[in-house]
Formats: sequence, structure tokens, C-alpha cells
Amino acid sequence: MSLMEVYIHTPARIHMGFYNFLTDGVAYGDLGVAIQKPSTVVRVFRSNEGSFKVVNRSGIDISDCIERVAKTFDLSGICIEVLDVIPRHVGLGSTTQTMLAIAYAVAVLQGLNYSVRDLAVKLCRGRDSGVGIAVFERGGFVVSSGRRVSDHGKVICPSSPSDLPQLIFRTPVPRGWSFIIFVPKTKEGLDEVSERGVMDIPTSLPKDVQYELYKLVFIYMIPSILRGDIEVFGKALTKLQLIVGEYFSKYQGSIFCCEEVELIVNMLLRYGVRGVGQSSWGPTVYGLVEGHGKAKEIAVRVFKEVESMGVRTDYMVVKASNRGAKLVVEK
Repeated sequence: MSLMEVYIHTPARIHMGFYNFLTDGVAYGDLGVAIQKPSTVVRVFRSNEGSFKVVNRSGIDISDCIERVAKTFDLSGICIEVLDVIPRHVGLGSTTQTMLAIAYAVAVLQGLNYSVRDLAVKLCRGRDSGVGIAVFERGGFVVSSGRRVSDHGKVICPSSPSDLPQLIFRTPVPRGWSFIIFVPKTKEGLDEVSERGVMDIPTSLPKDVQYELYKLVFIYMIPSILRGDIEVFGKALTKLQLIVGEYFSKYQGSIFCCEEVELIVNMLLRYGVRGVGQSSWGPTVYGLVEGHGKAKEIAVRVFKEVESMGVRTDYMVVKASNRGAKLVVEK
């Protein structure tokens, strides 16, 4: 009996920054973590009609993601039902997760033997960051290798799975750790077209700054998460975020993308989060806390305070997702 339905659920991701921008021809080594919500949920099934059909119940425009997948597959006779989507252009990895979810579900439905990384190449994922692909595959806390740039010093679409950023470290996030997520409503982060002018030609950092980033990730963050030491991990994360923000300040105007993000970052630190940062281009802000109850308490206090100052924002308290995309197939 042929496969009739494929259901896929993939987590959002927090992008925790880059530890390398350009060293010896390798660009954009980065790190991040999968979170349980928000998420993208897609159902793909064969339609009795011969035409291709999309039913988008999420209320979020993903026409660009659908179009990209349609260039890769023959979608005749297939219905894509979009049940939920990670919010777009706020720094939570929506485009990569949504494209991979739809493409992987279609590939499974059609019996095509494509790996996630095969699809990433076809969809031009992993151009600047390896975190989205890695959390789709495995979840947890991940560190990617970055990738080699072209002879002209320019970042281009990956040409093969071996050209993608490689996963060089992955571990589950301790169960007791929670993330406070704030998404101010005043500004969206850069979309994929806008960021090309920023990311296409990476530049090197001074050697002492580059060494500091390496040290933060490989001497402090990786060992501390393995032993469950949230204090060391959080301090290193916060420091790395400030260095990375300084690199991007010439593009976003400051260390953070906007005043609202800076306000929330400082407030989270004042209320005692262990680590803090801006995810990708923002405006998503995250704070790391030990204990779900404590995280909720801090989140409510910060929300009330920023609201009283006229800053409109959504917030949530979430756990890390220590698994990647969940796939269910039915015949």
C-alpha cells in the first residue's frame, strides 16, 4: 500500500551567535538550541484531485517557502496542510524549519530517498548558519563548524551535503533549564533578502577577539553544559552575545537590534537570569533560568514592567527541545 499521509512537527530555535566570522577561509561557525515552542506543524497527503493544493491554517504567510519547495518537487496531486508556523522574521528560525518540514514530508510521501541534508542543499539552507539544520535533525544544544567561503571570499549556496556547516557538537540541554522568550512587537528582524548584503562577505575579527570567542564556546560553554553548570554557561553566553552584537552593530545600529531589545535584556539581567541574548537579527530576546517556576516569575515581572513603559511584547517560558523534528507516517 502506498503512503497516504505524512505529519511533521519541528521546533523553533534560538540562535546564540557566532564564534567565528572568518578564519582561514572558514566562515560563520555558530551555536544555538532547539526550543519546544513555537513550532511548525505540517500535514502532507495525496489528494484525489490532480492539482496541487495548500491549506494554510496558521494565519502566517509562507508562500515563499511553498514556492521554493515547489521548485524542487513535482507537487501534482499533493495537498499541504499547514497547521502551525513559527512566527516569521523574529529570529526563531521559521524559514529553515518550515522549508525543511514541508520538503522532508513531501520527500517521504513520494518515497524519495533524500536526507535532511540533501534537502537543505536543494533549498539553499545552511548558507550562513548550521544551527537550523542541526536542530531539525537532532534538537538540543548544537555547535556547527561554519563553512568554507568561495575563492572570492563570498558566501554562496551550498553545493553538496559536504559543503554544509557540519555538526561538531551536540548535547541535550539539562531538564531544569528554562528559557524566557520575549518578542517585542515594534520591529521585525531582517528577512532573507535584506540580510544578504550583510552576510555574503564575512570579515575577520582581531585575533584577540577571535580567541575570546573560541574560549567562550570551547572552554566555558561546552564543558559547563555537559556538567549542568548554568552559571558558567550563562555568563559565557552573555559575553559572547555582546561581542557578536558589536560585530553586527554597524548593520543594526547598536549591539542589539533596537531599544526595546536592549531594555528587556537589561531588565532580565536585573531580575537574575543566568544568561541573556538576542536571537539572530531579533527582535526575539531570551533569558536562561534554572527552574521553570522561577522563570515564569521573572517573565511576569519583566512583562509588567516593560508594558508599563509602553513596550508591547509577547512572551513565553519554554523548555529546550532535546529532539529534532517528529515525523509520523500513515498508510
